[in-house]
Amino acid sequence: MNVDGVVRRDARSGPFFDGAARDRLMIRRCAPCDRWYAPDAGGCPECGAEELDWAEASGRAVLVSWAVAHLRGGDPAPLALVELAEGPWMYGRLHGVTAPREGLPLRARFVHPDEGESHPVFEEDREDRGL
Repeated sequence: MNVDGVVRRDARSGPFFDGAARDRLMIRRCAPCDRWYAPDAGGCPECGAEELDWAEASGRAVLVSWAVAHLRGGDPAPLALVELAEGPWMYGRLHGVTAPREGLPLRARFVHPDEGESHPVFEEDREDRGL
């Protein structure tokens, strides 16, 4: 994210943002050992594979921790550390969560702003009360 609050891609994050534009949460997966990693992972610490594939995650998660960032001239941005159903942890924004608590079931939803990249936000998963 840029200091202006607009999400921007870099050379490594293209598949993540391409997936978000299609409402898909793309994360990294090690094909040789079938382990899942956060989108920014560069290699597999388990088997040593240097190349990780991009794979679609379910979008289900639980809240691990949260904080509120106060952007210059903007609304407060609730930030989250979530554990995805596939195992890895990743950061994202919370959306519409009024009472955050550790272990709260979440689901990724995608926003498509006029400026910047489409990206996931995490909202309370009212259909699944436990992972």
